Amino acid sequence: MYVITLGQRAETRTTLAGVLHLLNDDRSETAQPRFEEIAVRHVEGSNIPVVRLSHGKLGVRPAGSARSIIARVIDEVDRFIVRVCGKILRPQEMSRASWGAVLAAGRLAYFPEEAIDLSPGAAGPLFQTADLFEESGPFDIAQYVQSEFVRRFGYGTNGPLYDPAQIPNARHEVHVAYALLRGEKIRDCVLNTYRDNPRFGQSDLDWLQPLIAVPALRGALPAHHLRALCRLLRLEKIAISPQNAPKLLAIARRVPADGTDVHVDDALYEAGVLAPRPTPVARPEEGQAAAPVSALASRIHHLISQRQFHAKMDKAKAQREVLEISQRHFDDIATRAVHARVSTSFDWPNKVALAVLQRDVATLLHIFDNPKDWNVDSKRALREELEVDLLQCTASVRRQRIFEMCGFSPTEQQRWEQQAAAAKANRLAVQDFEDARRRAEASSWRLETGKVLNGREYVDFCIAEGFSEIVDVPRGRAREYRIRDPRRSMSRRLRAKDGTLAYAKAVIAQTNAPVALAA
Repeated sequence: MYVITLGQRAETRTTLAGVLHLLNDDRSETAQPRFEEIAVRHVEGSNIPVVRLSHGKLGVRPAGSARSIIARVIDEVDRFIVRVCGKILRPQEMSRASWGAVLAAGRLAYFPEEAIDLSPGAAGPLFQTADLFEESGPFDIAQYVQSEFVRRFGYGTNGPLYDPAQIPNARHEVHVAYALLRGEKIRDCVLNTYRDNPRFGQSDLDWLQPLIAVPALRGALPAHHLRALCRLLRLEKIAISPQNAPKLLAIARRVPADGTDVHVDDALYEAGVLAPRPTPVARPEEGQAAAPVSALASRIHHLISQRQFHAKMDKAKAQREVLEISQRHFDDIATRAVHARVSTSFDWPNKVALAVLQRDVATLLHIFDNPKDWNVDSKRALREELEVDLLQCTASVRRQRIFEMCGFSPTEQQRWEQQAAAAKANRLAVQDFEDARRRAEASSWRLETGKVLNGREYVDFCIAEGFSEIVDVPRGRAREYRIRDPRRSMSRRLRAKDGTLAYAKAVIAQTNAPVALAA
Protein backbone atom coordinates (compact mmCIF):
# COMPACT_ATOMS: atom_id res chain seq x y z
CA MET A 1 0.00 0.00 0.00
CA TYR A 2 1.28 3.43 -0.96
CA VAL A 3 0.32 6.74 0.62
CA ILE A 4 0.45 9.80 -1.60
CA THR A 5 0.38 13.23 0.04
CA LEU A 6 -0.96 15.95 -2.23
CA GLY A 7 -0.86 19.17 -0.30
CA GLN A 8 -3.57 19.00 2.37
CA ARG A 9 -5.05 15.70 1.22
CA ALA A 10 -3.81 12.14 1.13
CA GLU A 11 -4.59 9.29 -1.25
CA THR A 12 -3.79 5.58 -1.10
CA ARG A 13 -2.97 3.19 -3.92
CA THR A 14 -2.25 -0.52 -3.88
CA THR A 15 0.33 -0.37 -6.68
CA LEU A 16 3.23 1.81 -7.72
CA ALA A 17 1.65 2.00 -11.19
CA GLY A 18 -1.45 3.41 -9.50
CA VAL A 19 0.75 6.08 -7.93
CA LEU A 20 2.09 7.05 -11.37
CA HIS A 21 -1.44 7.19 -12.77
CA LEU A 22 -2.59 9.41 -9.90
CA LEU A 23 0.34 11.78 -10.31
CA ASN A 24 0.16 12.10 -14.10
CA ASP A 25 -3.12 10.97 -15.62
CA ASP A 26 -5.85 11.41 -13.02
CA ARG A 27 -7.79 14.41 -14.33
CA SER A 28 -9.83 15.09 -11.21
CA GLU A 29 -11.55 18.40 -10.59
CA THR A 30 -9.50 19.13 -7.47
CA ALA A 31 -6.77 21.74 -7.66
CA GLN A 32 -3.33 20.27 -8.29
CA PRO A 33 -0.79 20.87 -5.51
CA ARG A 34 2.66 22.31 -6.01
CA PHE A 35 5.47 19.88 -6.72
CA GLU A 36 7.03 20.58 -3.32
CA GLU A 37 3.80 19.44 -1.62
CA ILE A 38 3.83 15.97 -3.21
CA ALA A 39 5.24 13.00 -1.30
CA VAL A 40 5.00 9.21 -1.71
CA ARG A 41 5.80 6.48 0.80
CA HIS A 42 5.15 2.77 1.22
CA VAL A 43 3.32 1.86 4.41
CA GLU A 44 5.99 -0.73 5.23
CA GLY A 45 9.03 1.14 4.00
CA SER A 46 10.67 4.50 3.59
CA ASN A 47 9.74 7.46 1.44
CA ILE A 48 9.90 7.10 -2.35
CA PRO A 49 11.39 10.18 -4.04
CA VAL A 50 9.24 12.02 -6.59
CA VAL A 51 10.98 13.78 -9.49
CA ARG A 52 9.88 16.14 -12.23
CA LEU A 53 10.74 14.80 -15.69
CA SER A 54 11.81 16.81 -18.72
CA HIS A 55 8.59 16.05 -20.66
CA GLY A 56 6.44 17.51 -17.87
CA LYS A 57 5.27 14.37 -16.12
CA LEU A 58 6.24 13.20 -12.65
CA GLY A 59 8.29 10.11 -11.90
CA VAL A 60 9.15 8.05 -8.83
CA ARG A 61 12.46 6.61 -7.76
CA PRO A 62 11.99 3.36 -5.82
CA ALA A 63 15.09 1.46 -4.73
CA GLY A 64 16.38 -1.42 -6.85
CA SER A 65 17.78 -2.29 -10.25
CA ALA A 66 15.95 -1.62 -13.49
CA ARG A 67 14.72 -5.19 -13.82
CA SER A 68 13.62 -5.48 -10.20
CA ILE A 69 11.66 -2.21 -10.36
CA ILE A 70 9.87 -3.13 -13.61
CA ALA A 71 9.13 -6.64 -12.33
CA ARG A 72 7.79 -5.21 -9.07
CA VAL A 73 5.46 -2.79 -10.89
CA ILE A 74 4.04 -5.49 -13.17
CA ASP A 75 3.74 -8.00 -10.34
CA GLU A 76 1.74 -5.53 -8.22
CA VAL A 77 -0.62 -4.85 -11.12
CA ASP A 78 -1.04 -8.58 -11.66
CA ARG A 79 -1.75 -9.42 -8.00
CA PHE A 80 -3.87 -6.46 -6.93
CA ILE A 81 -5.71 -5.32 -10.10
CA VAL A 82 -5.82 -7.65 -13.11
CA ARG A 83 -5.94 -11.12 -11.58
CA VAL A 84 -8.75 -11.39 -9.03
CA CYS A 85 -9.43 -14.84 -7.55
CA GLY A 86 -7.49 -16.39 -10.41
CA LYS A 87 -9.54 -14.67 -13.12
CA ILE A 88 -7.99 -12.11 -15.46
CA LEU A 89 -10.27 -9.09 -15.53
CA ARG A 90 -11.01 -7.23 -18.74
CA PRO A 91 -10.80 -3.41 -18.78
CA GLN A 92 -14.58 -2.99 -18.47
CA GLU A 93 -14.56 -5.22 -15.38
CA MET A 94 -12.33 -2.84 -13.43
CA SER A 95 -12.61 0.84 -12.55
CA ARG A 96 -11.20 3.56 -14.76
CA ALA A 97 -8.51 4.29 -12.15
CA SER A 98 -7.50 0.62 -11.96
CA TRP A 99 -7.21 0.36 -15.74
CA GLY A 100 -5.22 3.59 -15.69
CA ALA A 101 -2.74 1.90 -13.35
CA VAL A 102 -2.41 -1.03 -15.79
CA LEU A 103 -1.69 1.41 -18.62
CA ALA A 104 0.83 3.27 -16.45
CA ALA A 105 2.68 -0.02 -15.94
CA GLY A 106 2.65 -0.70 -19.69
CA ARG A 107 3.85 2.85 -20.38
CA LEU A 108 7.15 2.00 -18.68
CA ALA A 109 8.03 -0.02 -21.78
CA TYR A 110 8.49 3.26 -23.65
CA PHE A 111 9.04 5.76 -20.82
CA PRO A 112 11.03 3.80 -18.22
CA GLU A 113 12.37 7.05 -16.77
CA GLU A 114 9.03 7.45 -14.98
CA ALA A 115 10.15 4.75 -12.53
CA ILE A 116 13.87 4.27 -13.22
CA ASP A 117 16.79 6.68 -13.03
CA LEU A 118 18.45 6.21 -16.42
CA SER A 119 21.48 8.37 -15.66
CA PRO A 120 24.86 6.55 -15.72
CA GLY A 121 25.77 4.98 -12.39
CA ALA A 122 22.22 5.14 -11.06
CA ALA A 123 20.30 2.52 -13.03
CA GLY A 124 21.99 -0.47 -11.45
CA PRO A 125 24.30 -3.08 -12.92
CA LEU A 126 21.47 -5.11 -14.45
CA PHE A 127 20.59 -2.16 -16.68
CA GLN A 128 24.09 -1.04 -17.59
CA THR A 129 25.54 -4.45 -18.40
CA ALA A 130 24.30 -7.81 -19.58
CA ASP A 131 21.33 -9.06 -17.59
CA LEU A 132 22.21 -12.13 -15.53
CA PHE A 133 18.74 -13.56 -16.22
CA GLU A 134 19.07 -13.33 -19.99
CA GLU A 135 21.09 -15.57 -22.26
CA SER A 136 22.90 -12.62 -23.86
CA GLY A 137 22.62 -8.90 -24.42
CA PRO A 138 21.51 -6.01 -22.20
CA PHE A 139 18.15 -5.75 -20.48
CA ASP A 140 15.55 -4.68 -23.10
CA ILE A 141 12.86 -2.96 -21.03
CA ALA A 142 10.32 -2.58 -23.86
CA GLN A 143 10.57 -6.22 -24.91
CA TYR A 144 10.42 -7.37 -21.30
CA VAL A 145 7.29 -5.37 -20.46
CA GLN A 146 5.50 -6.44 -23.64
CA SER A 147 6.34 -10.11 -23.14
CA GLU A 148 5.29 -10.01 -19.49
CA PHE A 149 1.94 -8.43 -20.37
CA VAL A 150 1.27 -11.08 -23.01
CA ARG A 151 2.43 -13.91 -20.77
CA ARG A 152 0.48 -12.79 -17.72
CA PHE A 153 -2.63 -11.14 -19.18
CA GLY A 154 -2.92 -12.39 -22.75
CA TYR A 155 -2.63 -8.93 -24.35
CA GLY A 156 -0.03 -6.22 -24.90
CA THR A 157 0.39 -2.82 -23.31
CA ASN A 158 -2.48 -1.35 -25.40
CA GLY A 159 -4.98 -3.74 -23.87
CA PRO A 160 -7.19 -6.45 -25.39
CA LEU A 161 -9.43 -6.16 -28.43
CA TYR A 162 -12.60 -4.28 -27.59
CA ASP A 163 -14.30 -5.66 -30.70
CA PRO A 164 -13.28 -8.60 -32.93
CA ALA A 165 -13.33 -6.39 -36.02
CA GLN A 166 -11.21 -3.62 -34.49
CA ILE A 167 -7.63 -3.11 -33.35
CA PRO A 168 -6.58 -2.81 -29.68
CA ASN A 169 -7.47 0.43 -27.95
CA ALA A 170 -6.18 1.52 -24.56
CA ARG A 171 -9.08 3.86 -23.68
CA HIS A 172 -11.22 2.53 -20.85
CA GLU A 173 -14.41 4.20 -22.09
CA VAL A 174 -14.11 2.37 -25.44
CA HIS A 175 -14.08 -1.02 -23.71
CA VAL A 176 -17.02 -0.02 -21.50
CA ALA A 177 -19.04 1.32 -24.45
CA TYR A 178 -18.63 -1.77 -26.61
CA ALA A 179 -19.33 -4.08 -23.68
CA LEU A 180 -22.64 -2.26 -23.17
CA LEU A 181 -23.36 -2.59 -26.89
CA ARG A 182 -23.00 -6.35 -26.52
CA GLY A 183 -25.30 -6.32 -23.49
CA GLU A 184 -22.63 -7.33 -20.98
CA LYS A 185 -23.30 -6.57 -17.35
CA ILE A 186 -21.08 -3.77 -16.08
CA ARG A 187 -20.89 -2.88 -12.39
CA ASP A 188 -22.42 0.43 -11.36
CA CYS A 189 -19.19 1.48 -9.67
CA VAL A 190 -17.57 1.39 -13.13
CA LEU A 191 -20.45 3.15 -14.89
CA ASN A 192 -20.74 5.89 -12.26
CA THR A 193 -17.49 7.40 -13.51
CA TYR A 194 -19.13 8.05 -16.87
CA ARG A 195 -22.48 9.09 -15.40
CA ASP A 196 -20.70 11.79 -13.44
CA ASN A 197 -18.31 12.76 -16.26
CA PRO A 198 -20.16 12.74 -19.62
CA ARG A 199 -17.16 14.42 -21.26
CA PHE A 200 -15.47 11.02 -21.57
CA GLY A 201 -16.07 9.82 -25.13
CA GLN A 202 -18.29 12.74 -26.09
CA SER A 203 -16.44 13.26 -29.38
CA ASP A 204 -16.45 9.72 -30.79
CA LEU A 205 -18.65 7.70 -28.41
CA ASP A 206 -21.72 9.94 -28.46
CA TRP A 207 -23.93 6.85 -28.08
CA LEU A 208 -22.38 5.82 -24.75
CA GLN A 209 -24.51 8.01 -22.45
CA PRO A 210 -27.89 6.60 -23.62
CA LEU A 211 -26.62 3.06 -22.97
CA ILE A 212 -25.62 4.06 -19.45
CA ALA A 213 -28.87 5.91 -18.73
CA VAL A 214 -31.27 3.32 -20.21
CA PRO A 215 -30.26 -0.29 -19.43
CA ALA A 216 -33.01 -1.62 -21.74
CA LEU A 217 -30.94 -0.51 -24.74
CA ARG A 218 -27.91 -2.65 -23.90
CA GLY A 219 -27.58 -5.53 -26.31
CA ALA A 220 -31.14 -5.02 -27.56
CA LEU A 221 -30.09 -4.40 -31.19
CA PRO A 222 -27.16 -5.18 -33.47
CA ALA A 223 -24.29 -2.91 -32.55
CA HIS A 224 -24.40 -0.73 -35.68
CA HIS A 225 -28.18 -0.28 -35.40
CA LEU A 226 -27.93 0.69 -31.75
CA ARG A 227 -25.18 3.21 -32.43
CA ALA A 228 -27.20 4.72 -35.29
CA LEU A 229 -30.34 4.94 -33.14
CA CYS A 230 -28.54 6.76 -30.32
CA ARG A 231 -26.65 9.04 -32.69
CA LEU A 232 -29.69 10.10 -34.74
CA LEU A 233 -31.81 10.89 -31.71
CA ARG A 234 -28.99 12.85 -30.09
CA LEU A 235 -28.60 14.97 -33.23
CA GLU A 236 -32.34 15.66 -33.21
CA LYS A 237 -32.21 16.44 -29.47
CA ILE A 238 -34.66 13.64 -28.65
CA ALA A 239 -33.86 12.08 -25.29
CA ILE A 240 -34.07 8.30 -24.90
CA SER A 241 -35.80 7.38 -21.65
CA PRO A 242 -37.07 4.16 -20.06
CA GLN A 243 -40.55 5.26 -21.17
CA ASN A 244 -39.89 5.64 -24.92
CA ALA A 245 -37.12 3.03 -25.23
CA PRO A 246 -39.50 0.06 -25.90
CA LYS A 247 -41.17 1.94 -28.77
CA LEU A 248 -37.86 3.00 -30.25
CA LEU A 249 -36.47 -0.52 -30.06
CA ALA A 250 -39.58 -1.94 -31.70
CA ILE A 251 -39.17 0.50 -34.60
CA ALA A 252 -35.45 -0.20 -34.97
CA ARG A 253 -36.02 -3.96 -35.03
CA ARG A 254 -37.81 -3.53 -38.39
CA VAL A 255 -34.50 -2.57 -39.97
CA PRO A 256 -32.85 -5.43 -41.91
CA ALA A 257 -29.79 -7.01 -40.35
CA ASP A 258 -27.48 -5.43 -42.92
CA GLY A 259 -29.19 -2.05 -42.66
CA THR A 260 -27.23 1.18 -42.36
CA ASP A 261 -27.82 4.52 -40.66
CA VAL A 262 -30.04 5.41 -43.63
CA HIS A 263 -32.38 2.47 -42.91
CA VAL A 264 -32.60 3.44 -39.23
CA ASP A 265 -33.35 7.05 -40.18
CA ASP A 266 -36.05 5.89 -42.62
CA ALA A 267 -37.69 3.68 -39.99
CA LEU A 268 -37.78 6.47 -37.40
CA TYR A 269 -39.03 8.96 -40.01
CA GLU A 270 -41.78 6.65 -41.22
CA ALA A 271 -42.91 6.06 -37.62
CA GLY A 272 -43.10 9.80 -36.94
CA VAL A 273 -40.31 9.84 -34.38
CA LEU A 274 -38.16 12.05 -36.59
CA ALA A 275 -39.95 15.11 -37.92
CA PRO A 276 -39.33 16.65 -41.35
CA ARG A 277 -36.51 19.12 -41.34
CA PRO A 278 -37.63 22.74 -41.02
CA THR A 279 -38.51 24.59 -44.21
CA PRO A 280 -36.28 27.60 -44.90
CA VAL A 281 -37.95 30.95 -44.36
CA ALA A 282 -38.52 32.84 -47.61
CA ARG A 283 -36.95 36.28 -47.67
CA PRO A 284 -38.28 38.34 -50.59
CA GLU A 285 -35.77 40.28 -52.62
CA GLU A 286 -35.86 44.05 -52.47
CA GLY A 287 -35.00 46.75 -54.95
CA GLN A 288 -33.94 46.10 -58.53
CA ALA A 289 -33.32 42.36 -57.93
CA ALA A 290 -36.94 41.75 -56.91
CA ALA A 291 -38.50 41.74 -60.41
CA PRO A 292 -37.37 41.34 -64.03
CA VAL A 293 -36.71 44.48 -66.05
CA SER A 294 -37.65 42.83 -69.35
CA ALA A 295 -38.84 39.61 -70.94
CA LEU A 296 -35.20 38.68 -71.52
CA ALA A 297 -34.46 38.94 -67.79
CA SER A 298 -37.52 36.83 -66.99
CA ARG A 299 -36.42 34.13 -69.45
CA ILE A 300 -32.84 34.06 -68.12
CA HIS A 301 -34.18 33.73 -64.58
CA HIS A 302 -36.46 30.85 -65.58
CA LEU A 303 -33.73 28.92 -67.39
CA ILE A 304 -31.19 29.33 -64.58
CA SER A 305 -33.60 28.39 -61.78
CA GLN A 306 -34.91 25.38 -63.71
CA ARG A 307 -31.42 24.10 -64.48
CA GLN A 308 -30.33 24.43 -60.85
CA PHE A 309 -33.53 22.76 -59.63
CA HIS A 310 -33.20 19.76 -61.95
CA ALA A 311 -29.48 19.37 -61.17
CA LYS A 312 -30.18 19.21 -57.43
CA MET A 313 -33.11 16.83 -57.83
CA ASP A 314 -31.33 14.51 -60.27
CA LYS A 315 -28.40 14.20 -57.88
CA ALA A 316 -30.71 13.62 -54.89
CA LYS A 317 -32.71 10.95 -56.77
CA ALA A 318 -29.52 9.12 -57.73
CA GLN A 319 -28.30 9.21 -54.12
CA ARG A 320 -31.66 8.03 -52.82
CA GLU A 321 -31.81 5.12 -55.25
CA VAL A 322 -28.56 3.69 -53.86
CA LEU A 323 -29.56 4.65 -50.27
CA GLU A 324 -26.77 7.16 -49.78
CA ILE A 325 -29.30 9.52 -48.19
CA SER A 326 -32.43 8.95 -46.13
CA GLN A 327 -35.98 9.77 -47.21
CA ARG A 328 -35.98 12.62 -44.70
CA HIS A 329 -32.83 14.06 -46.24
CA PHE A 330 -34.28 13.63 -49.75
CA ASP A 331 -37.48 15.46 -48.77
CA ASP A 332 -35.40 18.26 -47.29
CA ILE A 333 -33.37 18.61 -50.50
CA ALA A 334 -36.58 18.70 -52.55
CA THR A 335 -38.12 21.37 -50.32
CA ARG A 336 -35.02 23.54 -50.48
CA ALA A 337 -34.76 23.10 -54.26
CA VAL A 338 -38.36 24.29 -54.72
CA HIS A 339 -37.70 27.20 -52.39
CA ALA A 340 -34.56 28.17 -54.29
CA ARG A 341 -36.39 27.99 -57.63
CA VAL A 342 -39.04 30.51 -56.58
CA SER A 343 -36.77 32.79 -54.56
CA THR A 344 -33.73 33.12 -56.83
CA SER A 345 -32.74 36.75 -57.25
CA PHE A 346 -33.12 38.67 -60.52
CA ASP A 347 -29.76 40.34 -59.97
CA TRP A 348 -27.89 38.53 -62.77
CA PRO A 349 -30.77 38.38 -65.27
CA ASN A 350 -31.37 42.11 -64.85
CA LYS A 351 -27.67 42.87 -65.28
CA VAL A 352 -27.67 41.05 -68.63
CA ALA A 353 -30.98 42.53 -69.76
CA LEU A 354 -29.96 46.10 -68.87
CA ALA A 355 -26.68 45.71 -70.74
CA VAL A 356 -28.67 44.67 -73.82
CA LEU A 357 -31.16 47.54 -73.45
CA GLN A 358 -28.38 50.09 -72.91
CA ARG A 359 -26.21 48.60 -75.67
CA ASP A 360 -23.32 48.35 -73.21
CA VAL A 361 -20.97 46.55 -75.53
CA ALA A 362 -18.14 46.23 -72.98
CA THR A 363 -20.39 44.43 -70.49
CA LEU A 364 -21.95 42.25 -73.18
CA LEU A 365 -18.52 41.20 -74.44
CA HIS A 366 -17.55 40.27 -70.90
CA ILE A 367 -20.74 38.19 -70.51
CA PHE A 368 -21.08 36.57 -73.92
CA ASP A 369 -17.71 36.63 -75.70
CA ASN A 370 -16.49 33.36 -74.20
CA PRO A 371 -16.64 29.61 -74.96
CA LYS A 372 -20.11 28.32 -75.79
CA ASP A 373 -20.35 26.28 -72.58
CA TRP A 374 -20.09 29.47 -70.48
CA ASN A 375 -23.29 31.34 -69.50
CA VAL A 376 -25.31 28.90 -71.57
CA ASP A 377 -28.64 29.88 -69.99
CA SER A 378 -28.13 33.56 -70.80
CA LYS A 379 -27.13 32.73 -74.38
CA ARG A 380 -30.16 30.46 -74.81
CA ALA A 381 -32.47 33.19 -73.53
CA LEU A 382 -30.87 35.69 -75.91
CA ARG A 383 -31.49 33.34 -78.83
CA GLU A 384 -35.10 32.66 -77.81
CA GLU A 385 -36.06 36.28 -77.05
CA LEU A 386 -33.98 38.32 -79.51
CA GLU A 387 -33.05 35.66 -82.10
CA VAL A 388 -29.34 36.34 -81.63
CA ASP A 389 -27.53 33.00 -81.73
CA LEU A 390 -24.22 33.08 -79.85
CA LEU A 391 -24.08 29.31 -79.31
CA GLN A 392 -23.78 27.77 -82.77
CA CYS A 393 -21.13 30.01 -84.30
CA THR A 394 -17.40 30.63 -84.40
CA ALA A 395 -15.65 33.03 -82.04
CA SER A 396 -15.26 35.75 -84.67
CA VAL A 397 -18.91 35.50 -85.74
CA ARG A 398 -20.02 35.54 -82.09
CA ARG A 399 -18.10 38.76 -81.45
CA GLN A 400 -19.47 40.34 -84.63
CA ARG A 401 -23.07 39.49 -83.64
CA ILE A 402 -22.58 41.10 -80.22
CA PHE A 403 -21.51 44.35 -81.88
CA GLU A 404 -24.38 44.14 -84.40
CA MET A 405 -26.83 43.67 -81.51
CA CYS A 406 -25.56 46.99 -80.13
CA GLY A 407 -25.94 48.74 -83.50
CA PHE A 408 -22.25 48.83 -84.51
CA SER A 409 -21.18 48.68 -88.13
CA PRO A 410 -17.97 46.76 -89.02
CA THR A 411 -16.05 50.05 -89.21
CA GLU A 412 -17.38 51.20 -85.84
CA GLN A 413 -16.53 47.80 -84.37
CA GLN A 414 -12.95 48.09 -85.61
CA ARG A 415 -12.57 51.61 -84.20
CA TRP A 416 -14.05 50.58 -80.83
CA GLU A 417 -11.72 47.58 -80.56
CA GLN A 418 -8.68 49.73 -81.38
CA GLN A 419 -9.66 52.22 -78.68
CA ALA A 420 -10.32 49.41 -76.21
CA ALA A 421 -6.93 47.83 -76.96
CA ALA A 422 -5.18 51.18 -76.48
CA ALA A 423 -7.01 51.81 -73.22
CA LYS A 424 -6.11 48.34 -71.99
CA ALA A 425 -2.46 48.79 -72.93
CA ASN A 426 -2.39 52.14 -71.13
CA ARG A 427 -4.06 50.63 -68.07
CA LEU A 428 -1.56 47.77 -67.98
CA ALA A 429 1.33 50.19 -68.42
CA VAL A 430 0.14 52.28 -65.48
CA GLN A 431 -0.30 49.14 -63.43
CA ASP A 432 3.19 47.88 -64.33
CA PHE A 433 4.67 51.29 -63.51
CA GLU A 434 3.04 51.38 -60.07
CA ASP A 435 4.13 47.83 -59.37
CA ALA A 436 7.73 48.60 -60.35
CA ARG A 437 7.68 51.77 -58.25
CA ARG A 438 6.46 49.89 -55.15
CA ARG A 439 9.09 47.19 -55.60
CA ALA A 440 11.83 49.76 -56.12
CA GLU A 441 10.82 51.69 -53.02
CA ALA A 442 11.29 48.52 -50.97
CA SER A 443 14.98 48.22 -51.96
CA SER A 444 17.99 50.10 -50.64
CA TRP A 445 20.92 51.64 -52.57
CA ARG A 446 24.09 53.33 -51.33
CA LEU A 447 25.72 56.09 -53.45
CA GLU A 448 29.44 56.70 -53.77
CA THR A 449 29.09 59.48 -51.21
CA GLY A 450 27.68 57.04 -48.65
CA LYS A 451 24.14 58.39 -48.86
CA VAL A 452 21.44 55.69 -48.72
CA LEU A 453 18.38 55.94 -51.01
CA ASN A 454 15.53 53.60 -51.77
CA GLY A 455 15.33 52.17 -55.29
CA ARG A 456 12.86 54.74 -56.60
CA GLU A 457 14.91 57.66 -55.26
CA TYR A 458 18.06 56.10 -56.71
CA VAL A 459 16.59 55.81 -60.23
CA ASP A 460 15.09 59.33 -60.08
CA PHE A 461 18.50 60.66 -58.98
CA CYS A 462 20.26 58.92 -61.87
CA ILE A 463 17.77 60.22 -64.47
CA ALA A 464 18.00 63.74 -63.06
CA GLU A 465 21.80 63.53 -63.48
CA GLY A 466 21.38 62.74 -67.20
CA PHE A 467 21.41 58.95 -67.22
CA SER A 468 18.95 58.03 -69.98
CA GLU A 469 19.95 54.72 -71.57
CA ILE A 470 19.62 51.17 -70.31
CA VAL A 471 22.33 48.73 -71.31
CA ASP A 472 23.04 45.15 -70.38
CA VAL A 473 26.58 43.87 -69.98
CA PRO A 474 27.47 40.15 -70.06
CA ARG A 475 28.96 38.80 -66.83
CA GLY A 476 29.84 35.20 -67.55
CA ARG A 477 26.58 33.33 -68.09
CA ALA A 478 24.57 36.18 -66.51
CA ARG A 479 23.89 39.75 -67.61
CA GLU A 480 24.25 42.95 -65.63
CA TYR A 481 21.88 45.85 -66.31
CA ARG A 482 23.08 49.43 -66.04
CA ILE A 483 21.67 52.90 -66.63
CA ARG A 484 24.10 55.00 -68.71
CA ASP A 485 24.78 58.67 -69.34
CA PRO A 486 25.66 58.74 -73.08
CA ARG A 487 27.30 62.16 -72.84
CA ARG A 488 29.78 61.26 -70.10
CA SER A 489 30.01 57.50 -70.87
CA MET A 490 29.19 56.75 -67.22
CA SER A 491 26.84 54.06 -65.96
CA ARG A 492 25.35 52.82 -62.71
CA ARG A 493 23.97 49.39 -61.81
CA LEU A 494 20.31 48.36 -61.86
CA ARG A 495 18.74 45.15 -60.60
CA ALA A 496 15.84 43.26 -62.12
CA LYS A 497 14.89 41.52 -58.89
CA ASP A 498 14.26 44.65 -56.83
CA GLY A 499 12.24 46.52 -59.49
CA THR A 500 14.79 49.26 -60.24
CA LEU A 501 15.30 48.00 -63.81
CA ALA A 502 11.56 47.96 -64.58
CA TYR A 503 11.05 51.34 -62.88
CA ALA A 504 13.90 52.93 -64.83
CA LYS A 505 12.52 51.62 -68.14
CA ALA A 506 9.05 52.94 -67.28
CA VAL A 507 10.27 56.41 -66.28
CA ILE A 508 12.46 56.75 -69.37
CA ALA A 509 9.57 55.61 -71.58
CA GLN A 510 7.24 58.18 -69.98
CA THR A 511 9.73 60.98 -70.68
CA ASN A 512 9.89 59.81 -74.33
CA ALA A 513 13.60 59.19 -74.05
CA PRO A 514 14.78 56.35 -76.31
CA VAL A 515 15.50 53.16 -74.46
CA ALA A 516 18.49 51.44 -75.99
CA LEU A 517 19.40 47.87 -75.14
CA ALA A 518 23.00 47.34 -76.11
CA ALA A 519 24.92 44.15 -75.60
